[in-house]
Amino acid sequence: MTRVIVTDHVFGGLDIERAVLEPLGAEVVMAPAADEDTLVGLFAGGVDGLLVCFAPVGERVVQAAADAGCRVISRYGIGFDNVDVETASANGIVVTRVPDYCLDEVADHALALLLAAARGISAGQAEVRSGGWTVPRNVNRLRGRRLALVGVGQIGLRLAARAAALGLQVVAYDPFVRDWPLGIERAETLEDALAEADVVSLHAPMTPENEGLIGERTIAAMRRAPIVVNTARGGLIDLEAATAALQDGRLSGLALDVVDPEPLPADHPLRTHPRAIITPHMAFYSVEAEQELQRRAADEVARALRGEPADVPVNADALAARG
Repeated sequence: MTRVIVTDHVFGGLDIERAVLEPLGAEVVMAPAADEDTLVGLFAGGVDGLLVCFAPVGERVVQAAADAGCRVISRYGIGFDNVDVETASANGIVVTRVPDYCLDEVADHALALLLAAARGISAGQAEVRSGGWTVPRNVNRLRGRRLALVGVGQIGLRLAARAAALGLQVVAYDPFVRDWPLGIERAETLEDALAEADVVSLHAPMTPENEGLIGERTIAAMRRAPIVVNTARGGLIDLEAATAALQDGRLSGLALDVVDPEPLPADHPLRTHPRAIITPHMAFYSVEAEQELQRRAADEVARALRGEPADVPVNADALAARG
């Protein structure tokens, strides 16, 4: 029987996947755990496709899946840095993703974090819950403040439009964009973008070059002690450096939906810091976005099972070169 294995997920169930794949004769199998040994052992019964959420699917796992007959690895999400694409390509496995399912949700969440941090919402809420009624201090008017975007892809552009409606000045750094969007000031270097920013919002992919992008060096370039918002990838921020900068006033706020490591350790100082807002990697979520994500990821597996080309292949060029 055709088997599709779900390595991990954060959904209420797998009814959508089963509705897409069972008519093709595929059994949808939920892995009991997502560690390497469990997955490799599970593949011994054969696997035609993988649906992957956050589980690391490295060389050993991908090779074992390939040896068991896997044809497709479909990532629930926009990024795919947790999948060893090189090993998949070497074995003729197509890797897919869902690049545009939660764009408005993430832009909305980034704006919500920005507003909550800038307006002192958490401090005000904490004051009321403790029985007090004192207005938080050091809250500045947003209109005319400067927002620096690191990355102006589809989510960055959506946040820029929302921010502009609030009267924020938007500057951005993105060396990969040629047709620069109107209404956004272009910074030639990352340091130029950060220098006079009141808020910094990250919308860059997680690549080896971008690891720790916000760290000691780049924080030193920030002259206004900005709020840093991250709804992209936790590894973009050197959390130790950012925490130290928050504690000594070089940053005025951290508003993070993603961190590295994740989840944030129970004893980490950011969990209780009065100028930190941490949400549990939820920016992608809405009922509608989740359902769309499940359906589109399952659809990619269905295409592979039917022998059809992927809608959004990550490694099309590598597979074509392989022949």
